[in-house]
Parts: sequence; C-alpha cells; structure tokens
Amino acid sequence: MPELEIERQGHDGRGIAHLQGKIIFVEGALVGETVQAKITKQHKKFDEALCEQVLVASANRVEPACEYYQQCGGCSLQHLGIDAQRQVKSDALTDQLQRFGKVETINLQAPLLDEAWHYRRKARLGVKWTKQGELLVGFREKGSPHLKGVHHCAVLTKPLSALISTFYDLIPQLESKKTIGHLELAQGDDGCAVVVRHLKTLSQADLKLWLAWAHDHNVRLYLQTEGHTSLKQADGSELTPLNYQVGDVKMSFLPNDFFQVNAAINAKMVQQALIWAELKPTDQVLDLFSGFGNFSLAMAPHVASITGVEGEKTLVERARANAVLNGIDNAFFETADLSQPFKKQSWVKKDYDLVLLDPPRTGAQEICEQIKAFGAKRVLYVSCNPSTLARDSAILQSKGFKLVQAGIMDMFPHTTHVESMALFKRK
Repeated sequence: MPELEIERQGHDGRGIAHLQGKIIFVEGALVGETVQAKITKQHKKFDEALCEQVLVASANRVEPACEYYQQCGGCSLQHLGIDAQRQVKSDALTDQLQRFGKVETINLQAPLLDEAWHYRRKARLGVKWTKQGELLVGFREKGSPHLKGVHHCAVLTKPLSALISTFYDLIPQLESKKTIGHLELAQGDDGCAVVVRHLKTLSQADLKLWLAWAHDHNVRLYLQTEGHTSLKQADGSELTPLNYQVGDVKMSFLPNDFFQVNAAINAKMVQQALIWAELKPTDQVLDLFSGFGNFSLAMAPHVASITGVEGEKTLVERARANAVLNGIDNAFFETADLSQPFKKQSWVKKDYDLVLLDPPRTGAQEICEQIKAFGAKRVLYVSCNPSTLARDSAILQSKGFKLVQAGIMDMFPHTTHVESMALFKRK
C-alpha cells in the first residue's frame, strides 16, 4: 500500500498526490497530509485511490458528525472543517475562472453562508430489501450502486430526518412492501410532504396504513406511479402544493418539483441577485431557466416587466400560478427548450436590459453564444458548476462583456457542489 504526500486539494474534494510521476486522486485525503492509500482504479494518465490510514493529519481534519459518513454517498467533505470546505469551493471558482474563463483579476465577493447542518429540505430515499430480508431505506453508497440504509440524516432538516426511522416500522406492514421504489421527502414553510413512488397499485389496506401514518406524523402524502405528471394526493383530494416565502413573495410548489433545497441560502441568494442586478423601474428583464419563478417574481416589483423562460411545461404553469397568487401582473412565462435555436421565439424579438441565467450543470453555452440577440448590457449568471461557468465566461467576454464580480454560495455544505453567482457588464 503506497505512502502518499497530498500536494493539493482537487475541486472534487479529493487529495492530489504523485506516485512515480503519475497523478493520484485520493478519496478522503487532505492537502498537507501523509497517508497510506489503496489504489482502486487505474487509468492511463492518472489513478484513483482511497485513503486507508492518515499518517500525518491536516490541521483542517475533523471527525465526521454523521455515523454513516464513511459509507453513505450523500456527503463527501465531512472530514474537512467547514471553513476549509468553503475555501476549497472559493478556490475552485477562482481557479476555473482564471484558467478557463480568461479572467485575469477576479473581484471576489464575500460568500453566502448559513448553517452547515440540517439545511436540506428535499431528498430522495431509496427503498430495498436485502437477500437476508433486511429493509434498507437510505442513499447510494460512496462509489457504488448499492444502498446504504440510514435512520437519520445530519444534513436534512430535522423534521424530515425524523421521518426516516418511521419508515422502518411502517413498510414491513405493507402488502406492497417489495414494490415501493423510492420515497421523496420535501418541506415547505407550511409543513412536510412525502411522495411514495410505488411500482404497483396500492391495496386499500396499504393505503389505509399510509394515510394513518401521514396523519400521525402530520405529513402531506402523495402517490406517484410513473412520471412527474402522475403525482396525486393520497387521500384522493385535489393536489395541495407546499409553500415558501422569499422576501414579500410567496412561492407555491409540488414536492416533486425542482426547487432550491437550502431555504436560508436561497433567500440570501435572491436578495443578492436583486442588489447585484441594479434594477431600475424601466428595466426589461429576461430570466432564462426560470423554474417556477424563484428569481422572476422577486424581481418583478422592481422592473417594468420580466419574461421567464423554462423548458419544463409544468414549472411554467406553476410560475404563472405563482404570479397570480402574488398579484404580479408584469411577469410573463414561456416554455422553450433552451438548448435549441430560439431566434424565432416571440420573447427574443425585443431588447432587454438584463439577462438572468440560472442553467443546469451543463451551463448556458448556446445562449451565451447568442447573447447579443437580447441587447442586454448586464448578465447575471447563477451557476451550479464552476467549469461550465468558466467556459461561458470566456464566451461572454468574446461577445463584449466583462466579469465585474463573482462569489460562491454555500448551498450544499459537506458536499463538493459549488454554487456561485457572477455579474457581467457590457464593455
């Protein structure tokens, strides 16, 4: 088993070392440490390894708070102190922007921070029975398709975490106990919800057990047999959404919608967007990848009009309903596949003062390449992947924009996910 000196921290949280001239990425190792590691995968230009023993520990190493940490794939940085985690993420953003974003000097802003534990208000739990008849409810194991059973979770909100252990009592009683695919947990400001993804129709006896459980734990219960649109209220009533508040805006959503899972950071992120955007009452704003209106509806009271464009039709419908819910009449929402050419779309045929981008991990390359079509002087980019942000930053600069400022938002403590915000202005 080789002894390795960790030279630096990779963007994915792994330690980086060299062995006989070859790069080794070491899971569980920190910069400055000397470790013994087991090679787990060999490649032509690099190898992957797992830290087996720490011989010389980093001052930033801490004892993981979660008993499942070594096996559960949900978190990957609990062995690194929270301040050091945030520095790694900030360094990742800076490194990517300088190396690939063609940015020489970065005006790095203070990170958006909040509580590091019990912050997550959504999760999907796998459900499986082992060959030995043991029930597992939990998350994927690290680097494995196998499920790690858990009874609580240190990053889930406390009400959601407390529900996990109750499934071990309920599920064995069900006739359909072997056909529950997964459970989706979500929390709004007005309570908790659970979506039961079941592969076969539930018997009346099972439905009665689920409804009694939901009543006992004050949970809104939903059933889902197939895709997103098959969601229904378990008691047969009309679908009841959850809600959360961002500033003066009330957002309504269903538990299987995409929404920002960290409530505190989301509120700070929206507020920062309002400040960075330098909105004026005469502004025309375009919000691309707008979801159900998280940014659009917060900005609407400050501008002349805002147009949100989203690829998922159900989210567009939810955004329109949220505009009505809040009495907002200057926010308009359209459905479009933003990975495809969009020059013929009606919302393109006007000039905007600000374009807000909040794309998935793949980024917004196609849009950035056509950014001049919108006539905007400002681009506010909310990113969940510093590498695609860096790529798109280079494109925006080639189109006449300059990166004014950027900073991380610690949306997912104890993971390697790097959320950030960047403001560009036309030169």
